[in-house]
Amino acid sequence: MPSSRSSSARRLVRPFTVIGGLFLLVIVLGLLAIPFLKAPGNAEGARADLEAARASLTNGDVESAETSIQSARRHADEVQDAMQGIGGDIWSLVPVVGEPVSDVRHLGNALDHLTAAAELAVEAWPTINGEQATLFGDRSVDMEALDTLVGAVDEASIHLDTAQIELREVNDASVGVGTRLSEARDEAADVVDPLAATARRAKPLAAALPDLFGGGEDRTYLLALLNPSEQRFSGGAPLTLAPMTVRDGRLTVGEARDTTDKELYRVGRWERVEDNPFHTGKLRLSTSTYAPDWSVSGEELLRGWERIVGEETDGLIAVDVVALADLLRVTGPVDVPIYGRIDSSNFTQKMVGDYDAFPDNEARHELNLALVPLFADQILGAGQGMEKIESLRDSARGRHFAMWMRDPDVQAAVTDVGLSGELSTTDHDYIGVFNQNTNRSKSDYWQRRTVTSNVRLRKDGSAAVELTISVFNDSPPYANELYGDPRGGAARTRWNGMRLGVFLPEGVEVDRAVVAGREVGTKVFDYYGRPYKLLGITLPPRTTREAVLEYVVPAAAVARDDGTLTYRLDATPQGMVIPQAMKVSVQWPEGYDVSELPEGWTRSGPGRATYDDPGLVTQPSFSITGSTVGATAP
Repeated sequence: MPSSRSSSARRLVRPFTVIGGLFLLVIVLGLLAIPFLKAPGNAEGARADLEAARASLTNGDVESAETSIQSARRHADEVQDAMQGIGGDIWSLVPVVGEPVSDVRHLGNALDHLTAAAELAVEAWPTINGEQATLFGDRSVDMEALDTLVGAVDEASIHLDTAQIELREVNDASVGVGTRLSEARDEAADVVDPLAATARRAKPLAAALPDLFGGGEDRTYLLALLNPSEQRFSGGAPLTLAPMTVRDGRLTVGEARDTTDKELYRVGRWERVEDNPFHTGKLRLSTSTYAPDWSVSGEELLRGWERIVGEETDGLIAVDVVALADLLRVTGPVDVPIYGRIDSSNFTQKMVGDYDAFPDNEARHELNLALVPLFADQILGAGQGMEKIESLRDSARGRHFAMWMRDPDVQAAVTDVGLSGELSTTDHDYIGVFNQNTNRSKSDYWQRRTVTSNVRLRKDGSAAVELTISVFNDSPPYANELYGDPRGGAARTRWNGMRLGVFLPEGVEVDRAVVAGREVGTKVFDYYGRPYKLLGITLPPRTTREAVLEYVVPAAAVARDDGTLTYRLDATPQGMVIPQAMKVSVQWPEGYDVSELPEGWTRSGPGRATYDDPGLVTQPSFSITGSTVGATAP
């Protein structure tokens, strides 16, 4: 039988043994945690490297970008080695501290996938950009390089999507370091989310590109060169057309034809696009594009081309001289008939803003035809692929470039990346003002238009709107008085005849319409569910005319039970030489105020916000919330 002394000793030893075991466990965990101490520095290093790589690519320095990406990969691997090893496994099981360890692991995984996506981008970059790029060249596309690019886009999109998923697993308030981790998550999401969204949009188009460039079978397209000095609701008038064939990436351009030639100028009948209100009776090719959406106008032009010329096509590519001028900003100056060497700074003015310089109509038509090979050479010339793609994307935002493809899958991809030239489909407030030229003049070149919308919101979400359209004909004096003043209609006239098309919010009720100080009717027409109002104006040189519409928008804002009122506005530009200015003033009901505002908006008084864009070149979408006293904006 043990003595009482031995029994007491054992009772004393037991807690010391437990304490010692815990102490040993802490030491072991501490040793295992040593690599964790490097994780924050490596994560920050990887982030800095990725930023440096992006800057280097922007400046065309691929070698420096590669070096930065290699460094980012080393940092990302250090983070993964620290967090994903046995130490991380053990720490993640410890109560309380396990949760932030798991969160850091998710952040490390996101960093790993983001770095992998960057590696793919840097690897593919020399193929599409720089002097040694192989994707474009001599009016052709390297199909092998294109396949590599398509695969890189798909793989990068998967990495970015996975990075998003990992970031969403990071908790908001883990004990101790939870706030810092959630802030890191939010900072990372600000970078990853737009990249992932862009990649998801690009994937369908990238997948369609091999077929688009004739990889499977020959593709035929109609190229329409648009003149923004003579406007249609869709953009510039299609005055020069050329068929194009693509076979295994190689482009062949057919005969370019001016729509003033006898065959193309004649009127004809073809089956109209269903419910297109702008197709009435016989049309010319040059008047087939009155509808503002290129899915409608593009199909009308293709049907007219097939009816008159007898050639079937797979799609339409529409580009105006403003877009061509921006391409020259990327590719450099070119030589053109009559003018010789010109660059992006004077291209538009020389092409469509100086009709008095042409000795005769034949010379002007010859110049129009010369623009077709110019487009083919610039877009499919060697090098600067990324800059050219970005140039066309920006031109599409301003509606200077658009594509309509008859293959629904390809067209869906074109729409996803913003190249389709469509109106917004918003259910809320909307500004879409366009004009059609009515006297065959080229005076839209000098048109300066300002659209001002004064909005008074009501508590139920409806709004009373006063829309003022001010148009100034900033045309210069005639260069040669011998031609007289052909105000009735001619390319040389400075008089600007136009029909404004005001595309309005859904369900709108027009209460009043005034043109040049004269009351006109309030009847509106229907364009695929969107009401529009037609207003005729004739502007002598150096003259301003105004049109005013007053109407009620039934769903300009969303009224919620929490006392908030969220105003939503979309706007669509017209592809003009001088972009339309847009001013918006929104007044919330009494008792409401606004705090956080989208970029470009300012608070101009209690419950009042204003927006002023001197040149609308994108299709913006805004959401602004006003709150009653005591309410919190979402």
